[in-house]
Amino acid sequence: MKILHRTGSRSRMMLACVALLLAAIMLLTACGDNNGSNNVKTKSYGNDGYLGLSNSNPHLPNRNGSYLNYREDGDFAEKKLKEIGGIARMNITFQGPNLYVTLRPESGVNEAQLRLKAISVLRSNMPRYIIHVNTSRQ
Repeated sequence: MKILHRTGSRSRMMLACVALLLAAIMLLTACGDNNGSNNVKTKSYGNDGYLGLSNSNPHLPNRNGSYLNYREDGDFAEKKLKEIGGIARMNITFQGPNLYVTLRPESGVNEAQLRLKAISVLRSNMPRYIIHVNTSRQ
């Protein structure tokens, strides 16, 4: 009696299955479009110091218990600037993510030091704004 081994046809069948599986994987991975021609753009929230939360929902209260709006933020900035002293007059203006402050120092106060203190105080207390501070003797 003669026993026939069919290992050759079995290995060919396994090889064909593996080749078919690899071809299917290559077809599926080739479907992606990495050059951006599909016009899909991701939306990123600005660096507001609150991990994008104030940009996505402006009605969330901030760490001081008030809501995120220019009036509240302007009052808060004025309060913090008054704490450093040496300011005769100030003007605070918002323009998008920018906070512009013009300070008139009291007589005898060093303008450069006052400007640096104001920048430091505002940046640490209002991280979601880009701070711009100028001084004027007029």
